Amino acid sequence: MKRKKELVKKIYGLLRSARIPKFLHHFRPKTYTSRQHMLCLMLKELLQLSYERLVEILPYFGIKNVPHFTTLIKFAKRVPLELLNMLLAYSAKAESCLVAAIDATGISRSNASSYYVRKIDRETKTQQHAKRSLHVDIERRKILSAKPRAKPRHDGRDVEYLLEKSPILGETNIMDKGYDDNNLHKLFREKGVYSIIPARKGCKRGQYRKEMRDFFDYGQYWQKNIVESLNSAIKRKYGSTLSCRSIMTQRAET
Repeated sequence: MKRKKELVKKIYGLLRSARIPKFLHHFRPKTYTSRQHMLCLMLKELLQLSYERLVEILPYFGIKNVPHFTTLIKFAKRVPLELLNMLLAYSAKAESCLVAAIDATGISRSNASSYYVRKIDRETKTQQHAKRSLHVDIERRKILSAKPRAKPRHDGRDVEYLLEKSPILGETNIMDKGYDDNNLHKLFREKGVYSIIPARKGCKRGQYRKEMRDFFDYGQYWQKNIVESLNSAIKRKYGSTLSCRSIMTQRAET
């Protein structure tokens, strides 16, 4: 019981320090604060429980004012992405960053319905995939910013968003060959930092791409394994599948 209460205090301390607004609405009934809702959602992901099961065990964590599970589902649908970015930025506590890395990973969604399987004449069920991109401080193993997507898109589309939402930029930023684009190199140079992206085979265009092709630093590039290991660790701990279907609830789940 003592360890459970300490976990709740730790989460509450993070929510208070991040200065999350007390309520996310002005006119709806103010029975529960946004901090209470966020505490419940974070416990749900840490313990890997359903909403119904979570409500049953919340009293064991010393939480007396327990909301109904449908209340938590509705809150997860309307929690803004800015609030999640605020929590990530504060938890990182970044003052400086020498080397950062960006990488994306696919996350399986629920299987297709049996009706859909019959319609397309398949014996095995198909899977849909969501996507999550991370911007990570390599030295301290801290996530600086994240971008979830309900459907797969090209990796390079999320780079500008990740840099904009990150509390600090790395002096050197490492990405894999999927991000090979001269415009991305230019974006980093405009922000006063550098990028390491291996050029694809047959690279003939782009000033920064050709410079990277001719003077590529393999020793520093292999530090990218850290962000891949972090993605793998998150999947092993919290699962590699999403039960939510809409992007709003997927943001809260990831």
